[in-house]
Amino acid sequence: MKPRDKINKRKKFYLTLVAIGFAAMTVLAFIEKYLPATIFKGILYSALALFGVGNILLYIGIRCPKCSSIIGYAIVFSADKTDQCPRCRVMFDENMAD
Repeated sequence: MKPRDKINKRKKFYLTLVAIGFAAMTVLAFIEKYLPATIFKGILYSALALFGVGNILLYIGIRCPKCSSIIGYAIVFSADKTDQCPRCRVMFDENMAD
C-alpha cells in the first residue's frame, strides 16, 4: 500500500466531516425562521462542532505514515502536488513495506 493511499483515506473522511457541518449550517441559514429556537440551537451547535472538529483533524490528523510528523494543510490545500514528507522525505507514491 502506498503512503498516499493512507493519507487520502484520512483526508476524504475529514473533508466529509467539514462538508457535512458546512452544509448543515447553510441549510440552517435558510430554515432558521421555521424552526423552534431549541431545535435550531441544537442543530447549529452540532454543525459547528462537526465543522470545527473536521478542520482541527485536517490540521493535526493527517500525518506522515513513516515519521508521524504533522503534514496537515500542506497536503490538503497546496497548489502543487505534495509528493514527499517535508521532514523525513519519504515519497508518498512509492510502495511502503509494512
